[in-house]
Amino acid sequence: MNWDDVFKFITAAIASVGVAGAVIFALSSWLGKVWASRILDREKNCLNKELEATKRELDVYKEKFLRNHNDKIVVYRAVIDIVSKLLASFDSFQSGRLKQSDAAKAFDLFNEQRMQAYGYLAMLAPQQAMDAHDRLIDHLIMISNGSAPYEWEKVRDLAVTFINEVRIDVGIDKDPIIYNGEL
Repeated sequence: MNWDDVFKFITAAIASVGVAGAVIFALSSWLGKVWASRILDREKNCLNKELEATKRELDVYKEKFLRNHNDKIVVYRAVIDIVSKLLASFDSFQSGRLKQSDAAKAFDLFNEQRMQAYGYLAMLAPQQAMDAHDRLIDHLIMISNGSAPYEWEKVRDLAVTFINEVRIDVGIDKDPIIYNGEL
């Protein structure tokens, strides 16, 4: 075997391996793309399922939050309505427009409604709002029982404190309101 034959043999071997290598490279590249596409589709489907499940959970959470928020507002409004009716009765009684027997009826109604409202508040309100409510209601009961004088400034301060706690709880505003009137 001479050098020409060796050179031809090596060249043929390299050429055949080169063509086979190119074919193998092309096939492996194509097969890699097919596998990558399948893996990507599978991962995409899994992520889409997880995203949909997360969206459903978020919708459920949002619905619960909104229902709870609306319930809080309804209960807080009920408390404010109950207290304002009693305060109107105090004012009417002090000015002589309300008889003792009618004032007693107003207090009995207040007493019944405040107990209902307390139960509703206890289910929804945070402790700070409950404490402010308790201070206000306790003071109103003491006024009704004659244990404390009816001083509008004191009642107003207790009511504003309660309203500020409500504002914090329902997320209206964290800054407290203050009374800037003259009475």
